[in-house]
Amino acid sequence: MINVFIPHRWSNEDYIMLSALLDKTKYQIRDYSVSKSSPFDSIDRRYNVDPQIQKQIQYASVVVCSNRPANNNGMAIDEIRYARDIGKPIVAVQITSNSSMVLAQLGISVIPYRKDSLENWINRSLLN
Repeated sequence: MINVFIPHRWSNEDYIMLSALLDKTKYQIRDYSVSKSSPFDSIDRRYNVDPQIQKQIQYASVVVCSNRPANNNGMAIDEIRYARDIGKPIVAVQITSNSSMVLAQLGISVIPYRKDSLENWINRSLLN
């Protein structure tokens, strides 16, 4: 079982696309992302990443995000930074033709939107 956290915004289809790709892999996935059907009642704005979301990221074995340039600002990029700071393996899947500059600055690899690419990355990340 692989625990996954997907930083996302509900205003785009990234979460749905990444979940679908993860479902196609050979791995059993437990999703620790914040679901649309069970959002947190409140977010504590005193933190860059709300403690409830921090806990979800801590449970994750890996973090899978999109390469969307809109991730340059906002909560998703704060979640990605938090995951990096606590040592979680992170990968960006290429959903758009342009990638977020912040992901490049953080040293996060961008892989093709393909099942085998994601499986290979998960395999390498969990073996290290």
